[in-house]
Amino acid sequence: MKTLTIMLLSAVALALPALAEPESTVRRTCRIVFPERPNDAPKTAHLFDGKGSQPITLPSMNFSEVVALPSGEITLLMTAEEIKDPENLPLNAPKLRIPESVRDFYILVTADPANPLLPVEMKLVDAGAKLKPGETLWFNLTDHRIAAKLGEARMTVLGKALTVSKDPLPGSGYYKAEFVFQPGGKGDFQRITEQQWWHDAASRHVGFIVNTGGLLPKIYFFRDFRLPDEAKSDSQAVE
Repeated sequence: MKTLTIMLLSAVALALPALAEPESTVRRTCRIVFPERPNDAPKTAHLFDGKGSQPITLPSMNFSEVVALPSGEITLLMTAEEIKDPENLPLNAPKLRIPESVRDFYILVTADPANPLLPVEMKLVDAGAKLKPGETLWFNLTDHRIAAKLGEARMTVLGKALTVSKDPLPGSGYYKAEFVFQPGGKGDFQRITEQQWWHDAASRHVGFIVNTGGLLPKIYFFRDFRLPDEAKSDSQAVE
């Protein structure tokens, strides 16, 4: 996960240009995902945005609810309990700085057993500027090279890296998703899975390839569809 941390800090924290709209009219939101959550890790927490706390879920198989946040540059704190006194903040709480220009993002949560206050770490995934509806942002958390045929699109991603795949179809509909992997990035490719997936042309997607302790990696595929005042998401997990 340390390699992933460095990769995310250097390659994923994408800077967004400031929006032309007045700051007070811009809605800032995020969603949270914990793709390799240990069994003993917390499943819920509170997120403090500098003004107040709100309860959140830490799901491993889907996105969290959409979390609304204030505009401007803020520092988020994740705690087990609600922070009721903003003047008395826990010093060791997991922190995440959000630049003023970042309006729409994901929080990738990873385990941090060394933190006794809350054993997690937060990483910013700002894909709002580059991930368009219909596309998928892929995180390969394994050491394997992954390749896929996704309808009309192709995807290849090295171990501990990320990439974006284009729309598998011109519009919404079912398509064939075929995945193979090259163990350790060497030798022959081996089959992971071949399935029919649903493509929602109006949604952005995020995929994770993770180790399971077995022979084959596991693939998590999350669909993130948002309306101005409501949101819903679906996920698929394949062996």
